[in-house]
Formats: sequence, C-alpha cells, structure tokens
Amino acid sequence: MKCLAVALSLSCLLAFSCGGGSPETAAPVQPGSGTTQAGQSAAPAESPDFTPAAPDDQAVAGTTAPGTAMTPVPGTAPVAPDAATTPPAATTAPGTTAPGTTTTPAIQRKIGELVYAEGSVTVHRAGAGQERIDIGDVVRQYDVLITGKGSKAEVALAAGTPGGASVKLAENTAFYFDTKELSPGERKTVLQLLGGAIAVKVDKLAGGTFSVATDAAVMGVRGTVFVVDTVPDGSLLVTCSEGSVAVEDDGSSVLAKPGTVASQPAGEGLSPASVQPAELSAYRSGWKADAFAGFAANAIRYTSGYAAAIDGNKAAFLSAYARLKAQSAILSTWRDARAAGKVPRFTDWTAEKKAVAAVIFDCLEGLFLLERPYYRLVELKTWHESGTGAGTLADGRDSAAFFRDFEAANRDLVAGMSAVREALDLFSWASAGSPLGDFFGAKAENLGSGALFLED
Repeated sequence: MKCLAVALSLSCLLAFSCGGGSPETAAPVQPGSGTTQAGQSAAPAESPDFTPAAPDDQAVAGTTAPGTAMTPVPGTAPVAPDAATTPPAATTAPGTTAPGTTTTPAIQRKIGELVYAEGSVTVHRAGAGQERIDIGDVVRQYDVLITGKGSKAEVALAAGTPGGASVKLAENTAFYFDTKELSPGERKTVLQLLGGAIAVKVDKLAGGTFSVATDAAVMGVRGTVFVVDTVPDGSLLVTCSEGSVAVEDDGSSVLAKPGTVASQPAGEGLSPASVQPAELSAYRSGWKADAFAGFAANAIRYTSGYAAAIDGNKAAFLSAYARLKAQSAILSTWRDARAAGKVPRFTDWTAEKKAVAAVIFDCLEGLFLLERPYYRLVELKTWHESGTGAGTLADGRDSAAFFRDFEAANRDLVAGMSAVREALDLFSWASAGSPLGDFFGAKAENLGSGALFLED
C-alpha cells in the first residue's frame, strides 16, 4: 500500500523539495467532464464546502438550510466526563469593547461536539455499538462518526481556539479523531478519514500539530481550509482554498494550493492540475463524477477485495481482542479513575501498563488491517443499494446476499474495533507521557495510513 506524506502551511511561498518536477509549472488541466457511462451511477452529491455561496453547502451551526429541519444548537448540553470544553474566543482585548459595538459571549463548544446533522448520522463507540447521534451530542476520541446516503454532519474540535477545527462530513463518510491539548494554545490532533469526503477549516496553530490520514495520504496542516475527496477504489483529490498542501508519494511531490490541486487516480501516481480558484467547485464536481464512474465499472471487484481482507484477518484480530478483554479489570480501573478526575503519574500502574501493552500491539495491527476495509464496505453497501456493484464476488458469493448479512455478520468485529480504540485512548491517558505511551501514541497517529507497521 502506498503511503503519502503531506505537509501543509499558511504561506503559499513556502518551498518544498519535490521529486519528479515542481508543481509550480504544472500544465493546465481541464476539469473532468462529469459524464458517466451507460448503466453507471452518477457521483454522489457535492461534499460540504466552506464557500458560503455554494447552493448545496451545509448551513452553519444554529441556522437552517432551505427546506431542512434543524435542531438549534444547545448551549447547555451536558459534558461527558472525558470531554474537554473550549473557552470563548476573545474578539477584543480583555475588558474593552470596540467603538460602537457590543460584545456577545461566545458559546462554549465541547471538543468533539456535533454542531450540525442532516439525515442519518450514527456513531460506533465502545460499549454502545452503533447509535444515532444528534446536534449537541459529544463525539468522543476514537468514536467513528458515519453519515448515510444524502446525509451531512459537522463536528467542532475546539473550533475558534489555536489548533481547533471545524470538520464537515459529506454523505457516505466515516471518520474519527484523536486530539490532545499539550499546553494552553498548543494542541495535537489526528483525523482518520476511513471513507468518503471531508472539508476541514483549521484555526491557525500557535503550536502543536494537526494532521489527516487516508488510506493513501497523511496531511500535516497549518491553519488552512481544504477538502479531501476519496473514492472506494483509492482515488484521491486534495484541494485547498487557503494555504498550501505538499503531497508526497514515493519520492515525488505535488504542492496543492489556490490555483493548483493534487490528485491521484486509482492505481496511478500523484499529479498536479492548474485550476483557478473560481473554477475549483466545478473542477471538483467533474473530478468526482469521472472518478466515481470509473469506480462503478469495477465496484464488484473492490467489494470482493475488501470482503477478502475482512475474511482473512478477522479471526486473528478477534483472537487478539479476546486477550485484551482478559485485561478488562485494568481498563475499568483506568476508565473509572479518568471519569473521577484523577491525574495519572508517570509511575502509576507500571505492571498494569506492561500487561496491556503486551496485547494492545497485536490488536492495533489487526485494527489497521480491518477498519478501512470494513468502512469501505459500509460505503459500498450504499452504492449497491443504488444498483452499483451488483453481481458475484470472487469467492462465488452473491453480492445481494453478502450485503444483506454484512452488518449482522460483523457486529462482533465492530464492537471489537471500538473497544480496541477505547483501550488505546485509556492506555494513552494512563501512560501520562511515559516513553511507552509515546510509543503507542506514535503508532496511533498512523492507524489506517498504511504506515503503522512500516517503521520501527
């Protein structure tokens, strides 16, 4: 599996070393035609954008999109024990008011607060399976948020503070996040895009890091607005309306910024395309239509491949997970201690951490091999219901029968993956900055990126 390294900066003049030629001289490329072949499904609806004039944009939190019923964002929703809150962002110097204006206190946002939901929005979390989620609810670290067909969502991750962000999910998208405040004004955040498309607006980082991982890319962010589109066949498009994105693949590099996009068709290398900012929305629409048309013609092949990945790795993962469940007393101790507000010390639970570490690595290896195939199949199931990808899998199973039984056949897998993510979160908390915790934290950053076990 290819692994891209992507670095992002506010400055469009920041120099990057680019193997295979500089993206600054990329020849202009016309946007995709947006047409589909006979019998193929059209691309999904335009993914969320931060351009306010776009007719299909999501409404901002607290407003109602035309024709859409929406619940107001509650200002007093209860905070989960492990959910941090974001202080109001100051717009003027403390104790002062700009001439001719009045100050309005900002709403405190919980880290991981769902601030917009339209259609079917669900979450996979440890101890609860799959459940619906609504505006004002907390999305905890390592919860997988999923949007269904024709659905959208937006999550605030300490938005309005240094290193905070707003993350908008298009339909048929799955993602989770890990964010930690290292110090006042310094935050470290990792988003895992398991399928679909997201639009991200990151507040300027005073320190710390912000990154996004897909099955083919890792993006390092520095205060910018960008969109990541993916297709189940591995196609990738990165567009940026503010700042710049350096996308690296096998030694080559493409700089995506206003005026240049970075794309990677299925099975091919990265390539730049010159696109004027005014034409960016039309280009994305055309790219997605063409990419999904190419995928649709081979959808059954991708279903077969992802199904084989599940079948080939599920048993080993569940075996490792069974060993982790044997450590449930330790995990419960950490869960209760964190909920009670305990601040762990470096020397706490030394024997317990060693016991959990002995099995969590095997669980993470299995999680890496399974989570993207599973959530891609969730996406492919929606396509199949629309008539794309029907047929016979490589192993002889009928696609209709496969998808009919898919969720029921993998409830134990979903529960196990959710529990392992929570165990990783608890382990990180209990480690209190120890080298062992840092080791697993570094591995967690690469979950799903293709790089988890490629380096020591």
